[in-house]
Amino acid sequence: MKDKILLIDDDEDLVRSLQVILESKGFLVLTATDSQSGLIKLKEEKPRLLVLDVMMNTNLEGYNLLHVLKKDPEYRKMPIILLTGMADALGVNLYSAVEDENLFPNVRFQDKPVDPSLLIEIINEMLPT
Repeated sequence: MKDKILLIDDDEDLVRSLQVILESKGFLVLTATDSQSGLIKLKEEKPRLLVLDVMMNTNLEGYNLLHVLKKDPEYRKMPIILLTGMADALGVNLYSAVEDENLFPNVRFQDKPVDPSLLIEIINEMLPT
């Protein structure tokens, strides 16, 4: 059975390209372009891993979804890769918060643009066997 991954990002070109790459590596990739539709897919489809953009319709939309998910016992341990292309533009150091294993267990922060081979490597490291 293929590992199911949910990719939530408002950059449709990035979503399509990552979907093709990840599917070529044997993953089943679900997509959403905002946190609201992503949360619906997450609950309906139950993916094993989430790749989540920080900045979508609002500057911290993905980060806010991360907070919601990690407070929910059902998603607390879910592996999440947080993507951002604007690490310093917000004036907020999200890295230190995300890297706090007590606050956000099983979360990795990755700058955009992300090298697809690096993303695959991170996904393989984070997915429980």
